[in-house]
Amino acid sequence: MSDATASFNAAFQALCTGHAPFRWQCRLFDRLAQGHVPPSCSLPTGLGKTSIIPIWLIALAQSARANNGRPRLPRRLVYIVNRRTVVDQATDDAKRLLGRIYRSGQRDGLPWATDEAIAAFGLKDEPPLPDEHAPTVATLREALAVLSGDDTAAPLAVSALRGELADNAEWKVNPARPAIIIGTVDMIGSKLLFSGYGDRRYGRAHHAGLIGQDALIVHDEAHLSPAF
Repeated sequence: MSDATASFNAAFQALCTGHAPFRWQCRLFDRLAQGHVPPSCSLPTGLGKTSIIPIWLIALAQSARANNGRPRLPRRLVYIVNRRTVVDQATDDAKRLLGRIYRSGQRDGLPWATDEAIAAFGLKDEPPLPDEHAPTVATLREALAVLSGDDTAAPLAVSALRGELADNAEWKVNPARPAIIIGTVDMIGSKLLFSGYGDRRYGRAHHAGLIGQDALIVHDEAHLSPAF
């Protein structure tokens, strides 16, 4: 096992289930860490496709460390799925990743990792980091912080874009900060086409640029959605 793969295994367990990743997850990480994004991933239902989110995050951090802060991957992941319930489920998964980063920052006494901030993101029930996972999450957090360039806020943004849910706007505060953006086809597609629902005229180009540039777009269950 290479050092990169061993590091991925440790980070995946620290951020996710506590169990070792599947072989397909390791293979995907290896490709992403090298800057190679596969055109598609054909996986049966139930094998954890949403784990692409932490896999990308770990690969982004490792790529940034290996290339002097210039990762080979886009710093935003746009995860599209045309079902609101799945958007919510994927957002909860992404928030748990953010919760681990907040707990890591809290453990190291960082000013942005307050109980109030954790509660504001709905993460107050996120348990403290186990001692065995703390160094791994801290290493990932520090790599993301270098990309973000802002030591006054968490180095990762998580936002959901779907109908009947207010946009927390975290994804558009700092273009340098890594971000996970989860939304429906209509919400993401309309922003890409400079016509986002509810967007003001002068914000449309801003939103289209953030989603269309330096962003990896992943379309879950693409075969069930008509072309936008």
